[in-house]
Amino acid sequence: MIEMNPEMTIEQLSMAFDAYIECNWSAVLTASKDELIALFPEYEDATYGMYLGKLIPPAWQELQRNGFQLVDTAKEDDFVIADCLLFRNSLEKAKWGTPGHEIRIFWMVIKNHQDKPIGTLVMEFSHSHIQFDIPDRPKIFTFEETERKEIVSHIMQKQKTH
Repeated sequence: MIEMNPEMTIEQLSMAFDAYIECNWSAVLTASKDELIALFPEYEDATYGMYLGKLIPPAWQELQRNGFQLVDTAKEDDFVIADCLLFRNSLEKAKWGTPGHEIRIFWMVIKNHQDKPIGTLVMEFSHSHIQFDIPDRPKIFTFEETERKEIVSHIMQKQKTH
């Protein structure tokens, strides 16, 4: 599973979350692939949300058990993936990646058990718009920034260097 404690920094949370994904992403994909391939023609990109809904919750629940929460709360019209990814807190640009290997960046501003924002967990998610395919594992990293404008700016800068 994933080992966490309430005193972890955003960097430590990121490393634990990323290690969990590295250990589990392929097994979850293999176990769900036939079902998700069959759903893709009808649901298209939403199929990737179904995959993330199978992968992410155990790690997210462990963060919550240790007192970590999202700073942003879900609004009534939000599309929420895996209990913690707010679709409005994501970006995808055509120039990131290649056809069949697009990249969406999600972010989660995290607060600790004292309600203090500690930073932002960022997930880079590779996927295809052509067919159901996840060509690379989701990657988790951090930003110190916690304000939307700064996060978006940092994402845009980071993607320019890829």
